[in-house]
Amino acid sequence: MPRAKHIAFLIIVGLSASTASLGDVAPDPGYKRISLKLIIETRDDFPEHRFFIRSGADLKEIQLKRGESTTIEPLGGGAYYSAGTLLAVPNKNLQGLSESPTNGKLNELQKAIYDDAVPGTIELVKHSFAREVPIAEASDWQDPVYRIEIDGQGGLKAIHVSGGANVSNLAANENSGLRFWRSAAAAIVAGIFLMFGVAMLGILYFRKTSKQS
Repeated sequence: MPRAKHIAFLIIVGLSASTASLGDVAPDPGYKRISLKLIIETRDDFPEHRFFIRSGADLKEIQLKRGESTTIEPLGGGAYYSAGTLLAVPNKNLQGLSESPTNGKLNELQKAIYDDAVPGTIELVKHSFAREVPIAEASDWQDPVYRIEIDGQGGLKAIHVSGGANVSNLAANENSGLRFWRSAAAAIVAGIFLMFGVAMLGILYFRKTSKQS
C-alpha cells in the first residue's frame, strides 16, 4: 500500500475506533449504564398536531393512537443519540413545507422542525435513552411512561405517569463534565486529537524514511 494511502487508512481506522470507544466508555466504578425507552399514552386524538422525536442528527415522526401506548426507541447508537425530545407540531404551520425524500437527508419539513423553525412547536418530553445510575438502584429503574393531554389553554402537555424519573431534574443535577464527555462534542474533540496524533506519526515516518534514502 502506498505511503500516503497507508497514513489515510490509519486516520480513518483511528477515527472509527475513537467514535465507537466513546459510545462504549465504561461507567464509573459503582455505576451501571441502563437503557430506557420512552412510552407515550393518549386518551384523546390530536388531529391538529403531528408528533416527532428529535435525537442526534435525526428526526422521526411518531404515530400516536387514542387509548394505546407507543414505545419510542433510540434513533441511533452511541452518545450522540443518548437523548431525545418529543415534539408536538401544529399541522397548520407545516403547510407548504415539502416532504419529498432528499437522499437520506432531512427533507424541508423535517429540517424546519429540527431547527425549531416551526411556530407553535411544543417540547413535550426531554428524555435520556441511556443513563448511568448506581448499581444498587439499577433494577429499580423502568421505562418512563408519559400521557399526552390537552392543557387548559388549548395546547398540549405531557404528564409523567410512572417509571423512570423526571429527566429534566436529573439532567440539571448531573455533573457537567460527565455530560460533556457523553456528548457529540466530545467525539469531535477526541477525533481532532486523534487525527493530529496520527498526522504527527506520519510526518515522523516520512522524515525517517527520507533520511534513510
